[in-house]
Amino acid sequence: MVQEKKQKDPNRARNRRETMLAIGVTAMGFLIALVYPTVDRMLRPGLQKVKKPEGVDILAVKVDSVPLKDSDSPLWSRAPVTDVQPADQTIVKPFKTTVPKEPIKVRAVYDNEWVGFLLEWKDASADKSTIKLREFRDACAVLLAKHPAPPEVRFMGTKDIPATILHWKADWQLDIEEGFQDLEKAFPNVSADVYPPMKEAVVSGKPPKTLDYPEHARIKLAGWAIGNPISQPTKQVPIEKILAVGPGTIATAPTQDAAGWGTWKDGVWRVILAKKLKASDSANGEVELVAGDTYTAAFTIWYGNEGDRGARKNPSMLQTVYLQ
Repeated sequence: MVQEKKQKDPNRARNRRETMLAIGVTAMGFLIALVYPTVDRMLRPGLQKVKKPEGVDILAVKVDSVPLKDSDSPLWSRAPVTDVQPADQTIVKPFKTTVPKEPIKVRAVYDNEWVGFLLEWKDASADKSTIKLREFRDACAVLLAKHPAPPEVRFMGTKDIPATILHWKADWQLDIEEGFQDLEKAFPNVSADVYPPMKEAVVSGKPPKTLDYPEHARIKLAGWAIGNPISQPTKQVPIEKILAVGPGTIATAPTQDAAGWGTWKDGVWRVILAKKLKASDSANGEVELVAGDTYTAAFTIWYGNEGDRGARKNPSMLQTVYLQ
């Protein structure tokens, strides 16, 4: 009897090849998962986990480009976060005796032109209007000065160590987003019988266009006419750069070249405040920042829903900032 040869099953061979291929792909995937993060950190400086030097509170990490408006940019995650605890303010009236339980979370990055700070803090409401008598805005600020600095620099700098302050204001940002907020915004049914520039705004219920104000009408708007930054209807950025040499000396810097933006979501403010490394107003005391140096800083927040304004705020103690 002739024994029949056992025929090979082609489907079984194909299944075996597919199984081996799947095992190979899986193994390769594990290998890539293990190796890629290390290679990626080697090829992309700044992604590696950085450690703050001893004695440094806030480490500013070098990046390709500081995100001036994007608080969600992954570039911020390259910098270590520092919890900065706000304090009370009982030196100058109006006092602020209550202190937030939650700290301000601070990150810092810089590039060849800018240094930027990302401040994050909890706030139950986003307060952006200051038109009505009992309305107060949310705000925050960064004070920068030379290092080392005595404790009194915390109070707007000193004659020997001037302070540069970046002040973000929620109402200024609203002016940029929706147009200049004035009486017609808070009181849409207001009557303007003898003020022609207000006529169109009253009819439309929207803020008047600044170009609609003739020169002779602007003279009657005293704040605008003398250049008061609070009264200017046209704002480019929501950050005011301020210079000071002690309590009661704060003044708007001649060159307004700060940058930044704020975002409120789910009860949290995330605000970017940035200035150029090179001081535009060095003659007036603006601090200039250089990579590899340490600087003094302090951080302040205002809660509009708590009636904060002016001196009524929660400033931090002095911190050290090091540009990596």
